[in-house]
Amino acid sequence: MVDNSWWIGLITGGTAVVASWVTGRGAARSARVQAEVTARAAHVAEARTRRRDAYREMSAAVHGLSEVFWRIEEADAAPEGEARAAVVAHLSAAARAALNDVTRASREVLLEGPTPVAEAAQTLRRAAITANRALDRLGTEGDERARYDAAYRDFREEHLRFLERARAALDVG
Repeated sequence: MVDNSWWIGLITGGTAVVASWVTGRGAARSARVQAEVTARAAHVAEARTRRRDAYREMSAAVHGLSEVFWRIEEADAAPEGEARAAVVAHLSAAARAALNDVTRASREVLLEGPTPVAEAAQTLRRAAITANRALDRLGTEGDERARYDAAYRDFREEHLRFLERARAALDVG
């Protein structure tokens, strides 16, 4: 009869080789999945950071334009006629420069998304343009203050709506 220990050793060795192979495949698959999850998490974190920066830039640009709009009291305090027209002209020039920043920032938000925030940014930009036009008319047309006030209120409401959508887009939990 043949020695059974030889067969037992062969079976044990084969089992060890197969177990090692299965374990190695499992470890390789686990490492690959972990690498994919880590890469995806890094991508999501980077996209979130880019969005947060774009939203922050948009809000800062809108705030800069608001500061110009808030100075309408300077025009109210100026005497009627050329003095008031000069103040309005100065405010209009400052508002145009600030509006350029809003337009640039809204394009960044449009690129970063998501769609609801991008749409809110575009609506906010249009409200800023409307308020700016109303400011321009203060110096050239009769009493346009009521239209300016309404346009400014719409502008502020759109800014708050943009902030709500941006905050919701950045919410993780």
